[in-house]
Amino acid sequence: MGDDDLTPDRAPLTVLAERYEAIKREVASGLRARQEASRFGGEPAGDGDAPAPGKQDARKITAERLGAGVSHTSLEKVLWLRHVAFDVDRRASLRREAMDALEAVDGGEPVNWPYQRIHTLVLIDDLEQAAADAPDGSVVKIMAERHLKALRERGIYGVTAPMKRQARKALADARRLDQEIDETGVRIGPGWPQVEASLKRRRREGKAAYDRQVADRLKAMAETQAGGGANP
Repeated sequence: MGDDDLTPDRAPLTVLAERYEAIKREVASGLRARQEASRFGGEPAGDGDAPAPGKQDARKITAERLGAGVSHTSLEKVLWLRHVAFDVDRRASLRREAMDALEAVDGGEPVNWPYQRIHTLVLIDDLEQAAADAPDGSVVKIMAERHLKALRERGIYGVTAPMKRQARKALADARRLDQEIDETGVRIGPGWPQVEASLKRRRREGKAAYDRQVADRLKAMAETQAGGGANP
């Protein structure tokens, strides 16, 4: 069932989510125990070790065991909203928004719209905090302000999932680049185009370095084989 499968006679989603969370811990523990048994004494699992129990599997199993007719996706969204509502490191106004969203969901509103709204607000909050904390001229400040402008222009419900992923990735890249600048003392020109170009260049340089390492290893292996197994 999907996010909109709500019925008046069912327990509130926040209550179901709490039960779901407790059951999920038991399910995940059982999956890990079966994995360890298979690895260290049970039947071999295919070509190698048993795959680690994925979150998706545990979530689906838990939702089925709960038997409330609610998708694990909806229940995970409710748990995330609750986390935001009780996160003391968040702004009080944002926590209040998350609490209002939970009340709306318990009142029968489909969970996806409140979730998407708070999800976007959390991203905006993170970008605002990053911009406020970063020194003037830093990559993080330039990046955060750029993405904040784009998000605000689109509006809360106009922000797409790719836009959110791009903003998160850009923030992480910018933090790494600022750290490199601090460590090396290398400076870059002002403005986002120069920042973006620097990020792309550093990614290319990283790939080139990896390719050189692979080539060196292959060359060493070839020399070892040519020499009858002697170390190069």
